[in-house]
Amino acid sequence: MPSAEVSKLNAHNATVAREIYLASRSPQAGADAWNHALREARKVVASALRASNYLRAPEQALVQSGIHMMTFRHLLAPPVSQDQFDLLCPSWSKRTEHPTRRMTQAAADDAAAVVLQWLHKTAAPWLQYDRAPTRAEVRAVLNRASFFMAAQRIQTAQRGSLSGDQEGAVVALLEELGWERRPSRLIDTRAAVDPKTFMHKTRFATKTTAPQEVDIACGLRGTVVAAIECKVTNDETNSIKRVNDVLKKATAWQEHWGSFVETVAILQGVIAAKDVDRLTDARVHVFWSHDLPSFRSWISERI
Repeated sequence: MPSAEVSKLNAHNATVAREIYLASRSPQAGADAWNHALREARKVVASALRASNYLRAPEQALVQSGIHMMTFRHLLAPPVSQDQFDLLCPSWSKRTEHPTRRMTQAAADDAAAVVLQWLHKTAAPWLQYDRAPTRAEVRAVLNRASFFMAAQRIQTAQRGSLSGDQEGAVVALLEELGWERRPSRLIDTRAAVDPKTFMHKTRFATKTTAPQEVDIACGLRGTVVAAIECKVTNDETNSIKRVNDVLKKATAWQEHWGSFVETVAILQGVIAAKDVDRLTDARVHVFWSHDLPSFRSWISERI
């Protein structure tokens, strides 16, 4: 367990980060983003409905473009994530859920069979009676799937935008301090990152897992490397996943590199203090986007 002083500091910073996150949001900006996400989602759903002959032939759509699976997943009972659909249909690959990728006929047939098996029957009642859908039924499907997809998209987009800003701020700080940016490559030997140089979006070799990507790798003195993970969360539930990701990587790096890799987490957004405690328990160095001067002081002492 972290000391009472460390735990108190974690709780204070988590509160500050939450307040900053809430202050950055506004009803008008939220409404604009939501309306845009809904419009874009409706286009995706409408395309999938047409390509699948209004769900009569999902395989027909999937051999044209794997992106149509996004719509189909959100029409199941219940809607499922990519990873959950992968469990239901092992022959399907989530890499095919992309506008420019097509599925083979065999894979499309397998996926379509699962879609039709799990499809929410009241979402497409015309299938039970072997007839064309009415306009009202099509509109209901459009609204149903678009709502689920837009909600997921807007959360992902918010995290992505904030995450890009967060990483950019760290990179800007390093460059301001005179650090040299190097091309990213696999870090598989000690001294692969020279002191006062850094790589953005690179990978560390590990013993037991595939190479683990790190947001920013900084070369410190004594061939030590700081593996910096930038994490933005929109809510406390999402923060659990982000913290678990840092802990998984920190464990893999420690097993392979020992004390020659120091894991750093820079946090932003809504995160439970108890999850910050889990990071400090694991000897991860924790800093916050609202207090980058503390990170600046820490890294400046190690070069």
